[in-house]
Amino acid sequence: MRKVRSINENFSSMLKHLREKKSLSLKKMEDITGISASYISRMENGERVRPSYPVIELLAFALSVEPSDLLEVSSNTTNRKVVPLEQLLFSCEFTLDGVSSVDSKTIECLLNLIDVINDVEWERDSLIADIYEVTEAVADLKNVLKC
Repeated sequence: MRKVRSINENFSSMLKHLREKKSLSLKKMEDITGISASYISRMENGERVRPSYPVIELLAFALSVEPSDLLEVSSNTTNRKVVPLEQLLFSCEFTLDGVSSVDSKTIECLLNLIDVINDVEWERDSLIADIYEVTEAVADLKNVLKC
């Protein structure tokens, strides 16, 4: 009996995120890849089986990412170890908005921003102070990215 290659929810979300980040419509993706817009939409909504390698290659080309990045996310392997975000960011090479090599200072600023967002109360009486605190963390990250 043939094993069903179900699509990973993270793959669906990543595919849609990358397409929207490049401001590509489903029709434009179809024009670039030759993959029907409806098929791409169903992949983004998790309604299709995991795509074949040739489809992954076409999607990766259109989205300006490596096929291996999409393959890794498309895998439904469930024995992956869950690690803290800090460990993940400091132990893996990644890009952030076109910056080819993210250094430890950038990672620290990114983690600080996440912590600030997580820690603010967003209550009526503290909203202005909370917005200011988040804005400061965003400004710190933006300044580090400019260097």
